[in-house]
Amino acid sequence: MLLNTLKAGTFAAGIALAGAVVPAQADTIRFATVDGEGDLLENVYWAYTEVFNSILKAQTGGEYELQVFPNGQLGDLESLLEQTARGSLQVVAGISAGHLQAYTDVAAVLEMPYVFPNTQIARKVMDGPFGDMLADRIAEDSGVRIISYLPSAFRNFSSSTKLIKTPEDMVGMKVRTQQIPIHVAMVEALGANPTPIAWSELYSSLQTGVVDGQENAPYTMLMANLQEVQKYYTLDHHLINMPIVAMNEDYYQSLPDSVKATIDEAADEAAFALLGIVKAKESQDLAVIEDAGVEIYQPTPEEFQMFVDKVQAPVEAILADIVGQDMIDALKSAVADAQAE
Repeated sequence: MLLNTLKAGTFAAGIALAGAVVPAQADTIRFATVDGEGDLLENVYWAYTEVFNSILKAQTGGEYELQVFPNGQLGDLESLLEQTARGSLQVVAGISAGHLQAYTDVAAVLEMPYVFPNTQIARKVMDGPFGDMLADRIAEDSGVRIISYLPSAFRNFSSSTKLIKTPEDMVGMKVRTQQIPIHVAMVEALGANPTPIAWSELYSSLQTGVVDGQENAPYTMLMANLQEVQKYYTLDHHLINMPIVAMNEDYYQSLPDSVKATIDEAADEAAFALLGIVKAKESQDLAVIEDAGVEIYQPTPEEFQMFVDKVQAPVEAILADIVGQDMIDALKSAVADAQAE
């Protein structure tokens, strides 16, 4: 009798629990960046995560959501990429082709100078078959899958000594570069002396004359207040800034197809939001640089072609040894197709 009573009580409790509304535990996607938080205009990756998370939660009925770690809480970009490759972190935002090159040489194709005529063409190329093919190759080699390419703005040369109109003006100049072989080769091809210097030492190196110039996008110059120690800025658009958002490949492939599709959609919409903010601010950034007393120069088409002619052949020869001529040709073909559309 007692046993029957206990069975009945257990059965009743089971019915009660089955009928109760118990909220499901959402699957958390850990997302990290070194960017700040809270201000969508100043911290563009915060805008990215806000849009991404909104779509992710809505499309999956709350089954998936982001857990965002901003401000480098989990380490610098190199560490965040390593954590994502290992799988202890699901997504890293803001890495570059240079970071990925530590895992796969093929990523270096994105360092090809003067290949993209504008950011619109760059976005078409990277959102199309070429970008998909490159993402597959990188995922196979590195264990991380690119979910967003972010062609945001062009890098340009600045100087404290003279206005740069043509490559001849750069002959003998000491120009700070990153420690990326393609960047060094590009500056050498222009007749200048490349000088790799850490980002943290760049301002003081320009201020004291250790180097005469550097190359960065407008918003990057402002981040480090380089407009205070440079007098001239030439919009030669030699390289495109293309930050990348990448997800652990094993995690991505473990998701149901419907969730993968939601991830892809959320990444596309988030990239659209971030790139819109960067583009909207670009004219303001240039105005701030100019108001600081920096002379901004736009090369003529003829002057621009001089830079291209000096740089592309020698750099392409070096790059071909790294990524293969087929990959370079595929990129050039994709750019031509995008321009023809």
